[in-house]
This record gives sequence, structure tokens and C-alpha cells, in this order.
Amino acid sequence: MTSVNSVSPLSKSSANFIAVDWGTTNLRAFLMNQQGQIQAQRSSDKGMLTLSSDEFEKTLADLLDDWLDSGLPIYMAGMVGSRGGWQEVPYQSCPMPLTELANHLHWLTTSLPNQVAIVPGLQSKGVAGMADVMRGEETQLLGALDWLESQNLSSEERVFCLPGTHCKWVQIEQGQVTGFSTAITGELFARLNDESSLVKGLPHPDQLQVDSFQQGLKASQQAGGIMHQLFSARSRYVCGELAAEEVRDYLSGIVIGHDVNDILADLPYPVKSVLIIGSKALNERYQLALAEHDVQVDFMEAGEASIRGLKRLANSLVRQI
Repeated sequence: MTSVNSVSPLSKSSANFIAVDWGTTNLRAFLMNQQGQIQAQRSSDKGMLTLSSDEFEKTLADLLDDWLDSGLPIYMAGMVGSRGGWQEVPYQSCPMPLTELANHLHWLTTSLPNQVAIVPGLQSKGVAGMADVMRGEETQLLGALDWLESQNLSSEERVFCLPGTHCKWVQIEQGQVTGFSTAITGELFARLNDESSLVKGLPHPDQLQVDSFQQGLKASQQAGGIMHQLFSARSRYVCGELAAEEVRDYLSGIVIGHDVNDILADLPYPVKSVLIIGSKALNERYQLALAEHDVQVDFMEAGEASIRGLKRLANSLVRQI
């Protein structure tokens, strides 16, 4: 398994642009140099869901504060460009070369002394032929391609998995997003894990119970479908087949197992390699699930992918000037 290390903060003197990752619950800003190295960083809990449309500019100005004096351009990715965000930015249709994202930035009119742009999201058709969308992940994918190029791995065929609240499975050919599919894996598990009768009153393990998670993966491959298998988390506990501390990770194995099983079965070609862009905790779970299908896994941390993607965008714009 390949891993990408986090970038260590350096001095503030050589910044070229400001990168902003603005999600539903958090806001992160980075002073960046042309090589994609972080010069300084700041964060806030004022995500998109906590703000009305007329509060975004002040929130950003308050966070950046003296950084604004530099006049550096500001590039923003994430839910800031969604409906309910600062300003809704139209999706770009796939197939879409990720290197062309810089040509479709949405420049805002603000009172700030800096140029401010939002990266557009993408829209496509999922494996079932229904409309699908992403916002924020496109920047992470550009960053992942940038990293793969730096490792001389860009020519290898792979599928990209971005697990989280809504897991994205993305097909990329020669730098072009040809399609993607979204599963509400994380959201489904969170609801079941917090509110359902399946786990009521049961303990929350501090660490992943690998054996019980793998039992859930095995269950997801058996007959009966996900609805029947989900209930088995309760019935197997009541009947003594699962210990109390095993049930939640068993349930996680069923949910993630179905996510992986279904997408691998529905993609139009066999998958041999997957690059996961996400957190280390989710990477561990998805790596175990993909190992059930003999799929090779590489990993890139989501924040690093976002930063590399915004760096690639900023450098593309510099070359165009």
C-alpha cells in the first residue's frame, strides 16, 4: 500500500496563493507557495451548514484577516459553491478533463482586496444511468492525479474511491473523468449506528474490531440482500453469535461490504487497483473490503489531495497569464 505524507508548515514569506477547503461543517485556509507547500494554515468550525449566503464573505475575511493584505488570489473548493453555499456554481458535465477545471472557475464579486474563485463541481451518470453529482471531490481527484504523475504512476489503470458521508467511485481515463457513482454509505451507517434498534445500548469500541468487521464483509456476500443482512447484526447478538462490542463493526462491515461488492459488480470492466482518497480510518475498512476481491489499494489523505489539487489549479492559471 502506498501512502502520501502530510506537508510540514514552512515560513510565510514565499506564499503565492490562498487555498480554501470549505465543507459542510468545517472551513480550512492555507497560505501556499508555488510548489504546494503550506506556509501557514487556519481553520474554523463555520462550515456551509452554519451560514446564510450573506455571511460567507465576512466569515472568510475574519478567518484570513492579515492574509488579505497580501492581495494573493483565493481559490475555494467544496460545498461553498453548492446550493445553500456562498454562491451556487454550475456543475461541469462529464466526460471532463480535470486539467480543464482551471478554465471553469467561478470568480466572485466581493469587497475583498483579493480575487476570489470557486472550483465548480461535476455531474455525470452513475452505473445505473441516473444523474449523479460531486462537489469538492473533483479538486481532490486533480490533486491525486498530480501526485500520481509525480510518482510516474499516471499511466496505470485504477478506479478512485472517495469514502465518507457519501462515497464516490470515480472512473478516470487519461486524466478525464468519464463517470462516477455515489453511495450514501457513511450516512447510512451513521444513522444505523446512532439511532437504530440494531445497536441500542451496545458499547462503542475505541478501535476497529477487525474480526467482527470481516464477519460483516462475509455476510454482505451471502444471500438475502442488505435489508436481511442488516437485521442479522441484532439477531446474531441476541442469539449469542456476536459479542456486544462486536456488533457495530459487524454492521459497518455489512454496509461497506455492500458498497464495495455492488460497485465492483456493476462497473463495465474488472477492477484490479483502487486509489482511496480519504481518512486513514476509512482507508483501513475499505482496504479490508477490497482485499476480499483481491484488489490492490493505494491511499492518499483527503486533505493532502485537496491542497495538491488547488496548487495544480493555481499553477495552471499562472501559466495562462
